[in-house]
Amino acid sequence: MVIPPPQVPPDLLQPCAGYTGPLPQSEGQISDALIAEARGRSCANGRLTAVAEILTQPILKD
Repeated sequence: MVIPPPQVPPDLLQPCAGYTGPLPQSEGQISDALIAEARGRSCANGRLTAVAEILTQPILKD
C-alpha cells in the first residue's frame, strides 16, 4: 500500500520577503532593512513551524 504524501498548502511553500532594497546608507535605512529582515524571518519561521506540524501528524488509515 502506498500512502500519499501529506497535503501542504501552497502558500506555505512560498518564500517570505525580507529586505530587497539598495544597500542602506543611513541609520534610518539600516533600521528599515533590519525590520524588514526580522519580519521576513518571522514569516519563514512561522511557515516552517506550520509545515513541520503537517508533516508530523499521525497517518490515519481507513
